[in-house]
Amino acid sequence: MSNKEAIAALALAQSQMKTPHKDATNPHFRNRYASLKSCIKAIKPALNDNGFALIQAAGKDEEGHYMQTTFEHTSGGLFTSKFYLEPEKKGMQGLGSAATYAKRYGLLGLAGIEPDEDADDDGNAADEKPAAPKPQPKPQLKKPDPEAEHDAAVREEQNSEPSSSPQQLKEVIENKIKLAAATWQLKKITQEHGKDFNTIKQHDAKMGAELNAYYKTRFEQVNTGER
Repeated sequence: MSNKEAIAALALAQSQMKTPHKDATNPHFRNRYASLKSCIKAIKPALNDNGFALIQAAGKDEEGHYMQTTFEHTSGGLFTSKFYLEPEKKGMQGLGSAATYAKRYGLLGLAGIEPDEDADDDGNAADEKPAAPKPQPKPQLKKPDPEAEHDAAVREEQNSEPSSSPQQLKEVIENKIKLAAATWQLKKITQEHGKDFNTIKQHDAKMGAELNAYYKTRFEQVNTGER
């Protein structure tokens, strides 16, 4: 639920939130990204200053394990987002890795914040030594996407399950589409399963068309506020 006081307080808090700095380096792709610690440091103070408590609690229901992020206001209003976990590595280690990932995306999504674009900025503006001139970047045909590369590294670090049949892949993707609560989550599915979409289409054109149609329908429902 929410109320006018809580909505006004959240709007003010968002105007005071800082941009999370990319303080961690991906060992596989060598790109920098904002860690969970950096995201909390940039977002939580503004929430607290405006009467919000940040709560990130794990749970489980009939759909599976999830991480729920909540901004609860002193007036009684609250804003919440539930992110279901899909660990590819079995056991507590896999759940822990997936939970950290879910906390990071849940917090950024609910706050409406994106990490900074300066991959080399660690937030330390002052330095005793004079800064060396930055070399001019070479022209690139396509700018790399650090967020997508980080997502790929997280998946690579987890142990992958054995290959699935096209029908099983279709069921997995359909379930993810069904559980998606935001358009960015749906877009993320196409990034993670781009090859799987093609595999299904090559195996059975009709099956591929059905999956694409379901994705487009669900995207339109989420984009227009339907659930």
